[in-house]
Amino acid sequence: MEPFRLLHPDLVPQRRESLQHAASMLVQMGLDDTVLSASPVHQRLARVVLASSGVIEWTPGYWVRDPELDERFGVVRVGGDRGGVFLSGVLIAYLDVLENAARMGTSVPEDSWRTLLWAPTALFDHVLRRPQVGMTVVTPGCGTETLPFERTQAGQRLYLALMQAVRFAVSGVVRAQDDGPLVEDCVTLATACLRAAAVALAFAADVPGHAPQPVVETAEHRYLWQVIGEVRAAVPRARFEQFAAALRGLNEVYTACPLLVSGG
Repeated sequence: MEPFRLLHPDLVPQRRESLQHAASMLVQMGLDDTVLSASPVHQRLARVVLASSGVIEWTPGYWVRDPELDERFGVVRVGGDRGGVFLSGVLIAYLDVLENAARMGTSVPEDSWRTLLWAPTALFDHVLRRPQVGMTVVTPGCGTETLPFERTQAGQRLYLALMQAVRFAVSGVVRAQDDGPLVEDCVTLATACLRAAAVALAFAADVPGHAPQPVVETAEHRYLWQVIGEVRAAVPRARFEQFAAALRGLNEVYTACPLLVSGG
């Protein structure tokens, strides 16, 4: 696979207003979350367009604290149009997972697949303040190709993109503590993205005969650990319990993450 562009962790947007222009542009181009239920031909074309520097402005040359994880999965950290890079990265990661699942098949259960595909719809609903009207989920067929490296890379890249979406949503909780409806909206999005991240890791490990790749603590994990007390204080108890349960669900996929052991 070609290099996968992600924002430097310090550049992850913190307010939905900072994503609205990019989200509106993608909707106008037919490149929003609805592309994930489009035909395979449309999805392949969408991926080419989303990865084009002529559509999304990005600038290279950003380095992270722990580069070995990025090097392992072909991730390149960039700046530029933060909203465009952020949203296109999520969509590209999903498109790669969908293509791999179609070619190779997957044992991920249908309910988990729906959980995985709900997160991008929830993200665009939140950013654009759209009413939640549901989504169309196309479950993968029974592909017969053997693509273990591509499977692991696609799943791990989606996991990294979703954890940035979690960071974005949790930042909204922390910054909007006096706005009850916005806080609940943000923590609901964070919970959906955490649940999807757990499925992404399960998908990455869905390779018969291969040991799962270890999951290294990321900048997003460290950020969550720093603000989890603020989230607990800002969010109604029932919502926080759902959020904490999603953290535990991620922990069940990979129990060696220090953040999830401590925070769950």
